[in-house]
Amino acid sequence: MREDLLGYLLGALEPDETRRVEELLKTDPSLRAELAAVEAMLRPLEDTSDIVDDLPSGLIERTMAKLPTVGNHSGLTKLPESLGPQLTLSSLPTFGMSNERALRPTRRWVDWAAASFAAAVLLGLLLPTLAEGRFSARRDACQDQLRRFGTAITQFVMMNQQQKLPAVAESGPEAFAGVYAIRLFEAGLLEDPNMRMCPSLAVGHDADSEQVFAQLNEFAAAKELHSASTDQLVRLQQRVGGDYAYSLGVIDGNHYSTPRYEARSSFAVMSDSPVASLVNHEVRANQIGHSGRGMNVLYEDGRVQFISVESLQSIPDHPLFNDRGSVEAGVDLDDAVLAPSWRPPFIGTPQR
Repeated sequence: MREDLLGYLLGALEPDETRRVEELLKTDPSLRAELAAVEAMLRPLEDTSDIVDDLPSGLIERTMAKLPTVGNHSGLTKLPESLGPQLTLSSLPTFGMSNERALRPTRRWVDWAAASFAAAVLLGLLLPTLAEGRFSARRDACQDQLRRFGTAITQFVMMNQQQKLPAVAESGPEAFAGVYAIRLFEAGLLEDPNMRMCPSLAVGHDADSEQVFAQLNEFAAAKELHSASTDQLVRLQQRVGGDYAYSLGVIDGNHYSTPRYEARSSFAVMSDSPVASLVNHEVRANQIGHSGRGMNVLYEDGRVQFISVESLQSIPDHPLFNDRGSVEAGVDLDDAVLAPSWRPPFIGTPQR
């Protein structure tokens, strides 16, 4: 089964095999633990490897040409210089043996060194490619989940007369970005709570986190947030939205409002969640997932785009800051702002 999990992480399984593994992961906690263990083993490959460009022309041929000849020693009359500058076949002590017999241990050493060097070269070529494959698989899996969220949000909008996105309250227990998940769950549109776990960050989830995610079913109605204790409310607000960021709403004139759905291609609705607080209108590599390379963003028209860290700063409507550079509700109807589950629409918003 470990081979199947490895193939699942690398995106190397057939579609039917992928579905089978996903179904097993939903019902088997021990399998999820093993998946986390496999991810932990592979994480150094992703964290320490850069993106692989095309290999220089002729690299493999030049590398193989430098390897010692293996399997044909008839022409070998001099050992590698690293063993001695004047060490030749004729100078080897024979101790009663023929030169051929005396050279056999050296030949074995040469064979071993050649094989080891070739393996090192191949490993050096393989590991960055493997890491890149894992990065692409996680990015694509996250994009697929965001598209499923996009479908659920579109269905949610079509179910209400005002055709507005899921509402974040201006104050009180429902005044946090992750209430999106509860709105979708109440509408019967979030059937799989694990959708809130981003494949790029899932390795960091412990059993306690997964239990909190699963507890969404226990808070089936937003009204139950009002009866939660302070500690329960804080805990739910922090985690009920999972690993994603959600819209904080907008200012309509002088009033806070839930954005109206208009299928805009530039209005961000959800994204990967930053893993640290953001300040000064800047996002750093250590504050986002996907190895710090960038983030997936779901737009109102259903499009999902991966945006690199460098490109984030050049987007006219930054998805994680409003036009004033704050992680608060948008300053106008077209100013989209996304935030992690626990974030209220305004700094200092009363939630009790």
